[in-house]
Amino acid sequence: MSPPSKFECPRCGFGIHPGDLQCGRCGENLRTKTPNQPVQMELTSIDLNRSKVEECSRVRLRSVETIPVSRPDSSLQMRIDELDRRERILRERERMLNARSEELEERTAALESGGKEEASDLSYDMDELRQKVRDELVRQFEPEIEALQHQLEEKESLLQEAQLRADMLEGGPPSPPELDQSELARISEEIFQELQSQVGRLPEVTDPGVLRTNIGKLDDILGGGIPQGHTVLFNGAPGTMKSTLAFTILYRSAVKDRLPGLYLSLEQSGGSILRQMEKMGMPLAQAEGRLKVADLRDLRKEMFEEEGNWRQLLLGYVQKMQREMNFKVFVLDSLESFRAVTEHRFDRQDLKDLFDWFKSLGITVLVISENTSTDWEESDQGEAYLSDGIMELLMREMSDSRVQRWVRCVKMRGTNVDTRYYSMFHDGKEFNLALPLANQPF
Repeated sequence: MSPPSKFECPRCGFGIHPGDLQCGRCGENLRTKTPNQPVQMELTSIDLNRSKVEECSRVRLRSVETIPVSRPDSSLQMRIDELDRRERILRERERMLNARSEELEERTAALESGGKEEASDLSYDMDELRQKVRDELVRQFEPEIEALQHQLEEKESLLQEAQLRADMLEGGPPSPPELDQSELARISEEIFQELQSQVGRLPEVTDPGVLRTNIGKLDDILGGGIPQGHTVLFNGAPGTMKSTLAFTILYRSAVKDRLPGLYLSLEQSGGSILRQMEKMGMPLAQAEGRLKVADLRDLRKEMFEEEGNWRQLLLGYVQKMQREMNFKVFVLDSLESFRAVTEHRFDRQDLKDLFDWFKSLGITVLVISENTSTDWEESDQGEAYLSDGIMELLMREMSDSRVQRWVRCVKMRGTNVDTRYYSMFHDGKEFNLALPLANQPF
């Protein structure tokens, strides 16, 4: 045991300062202590009061280096429980996904088997329908066949009578008429081929004087379609889908009516137009080579060896493609770009010469223009008065801040058209036209 410090009370151990005469805690007299000498205290033995033995209890201490304490970590246990719960959830999800995957495979197999059966049923139905159509056509043409046979018999009888009369005039004995078997076989073959061609294909009902747009309501608005040989303007502000509408008419004429067409773009590249139109449900492959989209790059390539100004080159390119393709529908995109490229003012007489040149080709021309009805002035914008038809497209803001595309036929020479406005929607595949819900847009 270390001796007490000279700065501690020898009785209670309270800290003291040198020169203190009395302890501040226990009141021990420090006068007899030498301040400079440390307080020493020897403890050799401990005297216990024997009278208090009964009140004391002996305590034995055993030296223990470490005492193990087992104490669970509550946060770690909570994490383990959470991981177990998530593992159970994942196993349940995996089980459900496996069950759904098996169910999907069963449905796919069922649909494939069912699709084959439906395809076979459809093929059977189409064969039965073709046979019914052939039988019906044969029944319809049977009176004509009988009438032709009757006419042939009458011709043979008349020929026999003429031969008898000739023999009587010559005084010789009547001889049976000689028929030209080769001529008779030729006539019979022509009749048979004509009837076979009529029975083998369905009759086509087409109006050679009208270009159908193949857009349901639009054909009704135009009184059946656009008269062939007309030059029609598609006027509208940006975003009114005038180029898409013109391309749709050109595309559907090539696909459904098998009419070749040419789309000449003087601003946008041909590849960009084809990609946009394919996204809108009009792939070029379905036209089967009857539709061509050209741009200025194609024009330079085709007219590389030609000489002349841009106006002559453009018109020469159109005329050259018309000889090669014999197209019946032509789209010019746009009239303003044509003016800019040719660097020509194009007054009223120039526009008349251009439209007359289009008519000389015998084709239907759809011209895209960026002018609106408020810009039409006879002194400056003569195309509105020289064209055969005008399709006006515009954007209208409705009362609830919605914007609709409206279209109307301003004029169409030679037809009785509906000049009312119609709202025009495009669902990603085709145009839909309907009367607007509000007469007065806001």
